[in-house]
Amino acid sequence: MSKYAFIVAATGTYTPEITALLNSLDYVGNTADVHIIGIELGEEFLSQLPKLSYKAIHHNITEDEWQADHGRSEVVCRKRYWYAAQWGQDYDAVCILDADLVFCRNPHQFFVIAEKTGFILGPCKEQNKLYDDPHHQFNGEWQIPQGFWNPKDLCNCPVFIDAKKWREPLEQSWLWFATNFENGNMRCPDMDCMNIAFIKYAGIDNIIAMPGNQWLGTNEQHLKPYIRAVVQRDGNIRTESGIEIFCFHGQYYKKRWRECQLDNRHGCANGYLKATECSDNMAQGAMHVLYTRFKEMLDYKIKIEKKNYNHPELEYQE
Repeated sequence: MSKYAFIVAATGTYTPEITALLNSLDYVGNTADVHIIGIELGEEFLSQLPKLSYKAIHHNITEDEWQADHGRSEVVCRKRYWYAAQWGQDYDAVCILDADLVFCRNPHQFFVIAEKTGFILGPCKEQNKLYDDPHHQFNGEWQIPQGFWNPKDLCNCPVFIDAKKWREPLEQSWLWFATNFENGNMRCPDMDCMNIAFIKYAGIDNIIAMPGNQWLGTNEQHLKPYIRAVVQRDGNIRTESGIEIFCFHGQYYKKRWRECQLDNRHGCANGYLKATECSDNMAQGAMHVLYTRFKEMLDYKIKIEKKNYNHPELEYQE
């Protein structure tokens, strides 16, 4: 067993994405265990887990289990924190992931920081949350002061945390939701629920918000001038402004998603800069960089059939 572990959840529709994720962790030299919360992942994929250079542990979630937990998406989005709390008792630190991430660098140092300092590390959101909506209550009560503005608002992955030290917020973020659901109350978004739990039980001073474009690249960050993704001399990926990219996020397997990202970038450039041709070319080049790396990782060790996993009856468009 490793000192550290990743926790990731995926349904069968995310088979290409989690394949690229696991392959990319192998590619960057990961040695941490990876716990996979799996819902309807196929045998073609599962049978190849031993190919990986690290220990990949599959936990099959049956239909009876995910039905009891209010559905597939609730297990994948929310209950992964609860699982991280349980399995994290055997590790010095864990990292919670989305299935649609691709790693470019080994994040080993961030496990060490979480272990040695007790800090919770995660990428920042672009807009910090003001907790003033009724759905930020649990059991009809405010867990943190109503109207609190969060200066350390984290995305839900990757989050590096000592689950032994901070078991309670990981568990509670799920239990609050489950209780609200069963009582027919409003459901707090998963990221807000996680952040409220971190603030209540860990406190702002124990949270480190890292650059979003170093870990995710949401809102087309990796397609924008100056912070776009480029290939450096050693063949790895960084931003044009010099920031190391540890991983990037998105559904690169889906042509429609990639086209939507470029369309969004076009609209943003037109609105902010009143010019699009040059920035469009930059965005297309950056998309090529990221999509090329995704395809390399998709076929690195674990290899799967290229098909439409969301709608198998439809043709897959590369």
